Amino acid sequence: MKTIESPYKSLNCPQCGAALPLFFVHTKIAQCSSCGSTIFLEDEAARLAGDSSVLAPELSLIKLGSTFSYRNKSYLPVGMIRYSYGRGFWEEWWLRDESGSELWLSVDEGDMVLEVETESTMTPELFGGLKQGAFVDKEWIVTETGEGECVGFIGSLPRIVAKGDKHGYVHLSGKKAKLRTLELYTSPQGERTISTFEGEWIDPFEIKGSYL
Repeated sequence: MKTIESPYKSLNCPQCGAALPLFFVHTKIAQCSSCGSTIFLEDEAARLAGDSSVLAPELSLIKLGSTFSYRNKSYLPVGMIRYSYGRGFWEEWWLRDESGSELWLSVDEGDMVLEVETESTMTPELFGGLKQGAFVDKEWIVTETGEGECVGFIGSLPRIVAKGDKHGYVHLSGKKAKLRTLELYTSPQGERTISTFEGEWIDPFEIKGSYL
């Protein structure tokens, strides 16, 4: 019987041969838990990309591969990216829920936001004009702007990341603890794209897990 922790398929690490479980069809990059190698996923093939960056462990309510629950719904963390923003860092966990859908959980010094990616209507030109305190679509207010730099990652992810990658971000707050996050990425070729995420702040004290 399949559970939230059952991968849809498993490949073998091209470096050491260990099992490489995949939880989403469109996984783009993964870290081998056995040898630490970074693996690019291309169609049905796995290609060695090199060694992964080593992240120092941090105290966290979330643990890679350990299911937790929030408001009677289960989530499995399958990957995490750690970003620095100068005065500190935050982590973005890629989650699978019990229905097989994907979500992102952002953790910043104990503050947590659960979001899903949505269709983006923002353009890079408009992104650059967003300033703290400005209103967007009459119901959102810009509460934070900044830049994040990738420190490293663990697990599997839906996009290619590398240590040193940077992106701009804007947080917009709405009513009833709602949050919209805009992220601006620039490719090596200079192409700029916007990713949009929407969700809400959650209470860390409502997170339950078997390892806690």
